[in-house]
Amino acid sequence: MSTMKKYKLLIGLMAAIITTAIFSCNKDFDRKLTDKDGTDTTKVRYGSRKVLYLIVDGARGQSVAAANIPNINALLPHSIYSWVALNQPEATQNASNWGSMLTGVKKEKHLVNDDNLTNNNLQNYPVIFKRIKENRPNTKIASYTSSAVFKSLTTTADINDLVAGDDQVKAAVINQLNTDTASVIVGHFTDVDKAGIASGYDNSFSAYKAAIEKFDTSVGDILAAMKKRANFINEDWLVVIASSDGGAYTLPPNADDQTIFSKPANNAFIIYYSPTYTKRILVKPFTGNRYLGKTIKMQGTQVRAEIAGVDADAYNIDDTTKMTIELKVKKNTEQIFYPSILGKRNEWSSGHPSVGWVIYLEDRYWYFEWRGTKDGDYRQCRGADLVKGRWENLSVKLEKRGEQRFIRTYTNGIFNNELEITGSGSLANSNALKLGFLNGQGHGEPDYYVSDIRFFKLPVPDGVISNYACETSIDQNHPSYNFLVGYWPGTDGNGDKMVDLSSQAHDFNLQGPYVWENFNDLICPPPTELLAMMVPQTTDIPSQMLNWLKVANKQTWSLDGRVWLDQ
Repeated sequence: MSTMKKYKLLIGLMAAIITTAIFSCNKDFDRKLTDKDGTDTTKVRYGSRKVLYLIVDGARGQSVAAANIPNINALLPHSIYSWVALNQPEATQNASNWGSMLTGVKKEKHLVNDDNLTNNNLQNYPVIFKRIKENRPNTKIASYTSSAVFKSLTTTADINDLVAGDDQVKAAVINQLNTDTASVIVGHFTDVDKAGIASGYDNSFSAYKAAIEKFDTSVGDILAAMKKRANFINEDWLVVIASSDGGAYTLPPNADDQTIFSKPANNAFIIYYSPTYTKRILVKPFTGNRYLGKTIKMQGTQVRAEIAGVDADAYNIDDTTKMTIELKVKKNTEQIFYPSILGKRNEWSSGHPSVGWVIYLEDRYWYFEWRGTKDGDYRQCRGADLVKGRWENLSVKLEKRGEQRFIRTYTNGIFNNELEITGSGSLANSNALKLGFLNGQGHGEPDYYVSDIRFFKLPVPDGVISNYACETSIDQNHPSYNFLVGYWPGTDGNGDKMVDLSSQAHDFNLQGPYVWENFNDLICPPPTELLAMMVPQTTDIPSQMLNWLKVANKQTWSLDGRVWLDQ
């Protein structure tokens, strides 16, 4: 299955999820949930449901999974869980993550941005304790933490105790299980995060691994106390164990897939345990195809490539030409201003002199720019933002509709912008086709990789651009293959040329101190928003808890989370 087809499958799944959510939100949610909701069991009486919610800061999901955690592992056969769960990427403060885990909405709504909790919006998006109390006023809620900031978020709990540290949190939770009648118990643990700050957020640091394993021991002690409750046989507990975030750690290059799943600070874990659940593990979804080979880094003014003017006529754009140019670019700088990538004109300088065209970078995005023989000024059609360090596909098409001609830009097969080129006249010239630095003044120098360059003398249909944008090669199976007048994979790996595999056989001649470099990257990974919907997120937890407690979710609450089922 091609990358783009897999990507469209993910889009379809996302649409199905959104459709289900919209359908649900438009229903009257004042009813109570039936016993089938949330994989309920008909043997449990309403009112016997309880929640134990253990939050641990700084416990990177992949590290927890690889540690010695016998007590947590014992829960997994009856759990919905993920070691690649996510917190909100933009929420960099602990307080923001706690806000999401307690309110069920993202930072943009609850506005908990720092430890001071200033200018928050908890009045409109309160901690779910309030929602529980509104529907079940007799529900007793207890919360224990060693963080004064966390305590300030949980003021609506019946018991809201600040204790000295993790050992005291464990003791308080166990005491609550032994002696009291709370139906929702929250325990907040911080020692794993402290170990990560001191040493590093990976099991290769012994102190961090030891802190994770100590937390597992605490989980075991707490669960043992829960099971010893006098009325335990008549209770139905949902146990939620989740990290608020991971922490800073540099992944090995072969483990970095350049998506949200390779950001250790966002790598949480979430476990929903109930004896009524069957095992469901949520793993990392498809994140894109591998693209590997050897190519040239276009950097500075010396490393570049050209096809001489006598052979470059095939790449002229006159006033009747219809064409499509495609290429893959991986930039090495977040913001970069005006370096040429590919162009055919005498020079690339301030004021945009000389007839011709050029594809270049500006800020975080890219442009196709041209000056023709008829219009008195240059024109440019903008593409989309490009992500630093990621291969992305750029497409430019010139098509004719009636008597008008249009330039259209696409990034990773998705349409960006359109601009009419009818009045520009011809862009044809006798200059070389230039890859990398294009001589001139007033623009930045290249710092990127470029490969898989294709030049079609055809306006490739939008659907074909979309379906094939993330493929890493082209052959006769491509619907527009017969219209290729230039195809340079740029992954030759040696020699002084980028060989043209089209029928034209016009090779790019490399210049300067170029070096063929190995690469092994993902191509066109799906967007973060789409990937995040495929795994549990910390914002989901309050919705899961409300569902378990049979508190009907109301549309007016505008919760951002979803409920995960075990089937």
